[in-house]
Amino acid sequence: MGDRRRERRGAPKRTLIGPLVMLAGGVLTSAMVWRLLMLGPAPRAADPEFSPRDQQALERVLAEHPAP
Repeated sequence: MGDRRRERRGAPKRTLIGPLVMLAGGVLTSAMVWRLLMLGPAPRAADPEFSPRDQQALERVLAEHPAP
């Protein structure tokens, strides 16, 4: 019959638990950051404010190059 005290050939369980906990923590952190970035309120689009001189230049360029 076999010897019950035969040593295991693989790594001990405690050497596998640490990396698995770190991996699970990284997945959880990534999911929280994704949720914060993707499901949070969208930033408001600011209306560009041009100086009168810039506005005139923009109108002149748009008048010279009409949209197709």
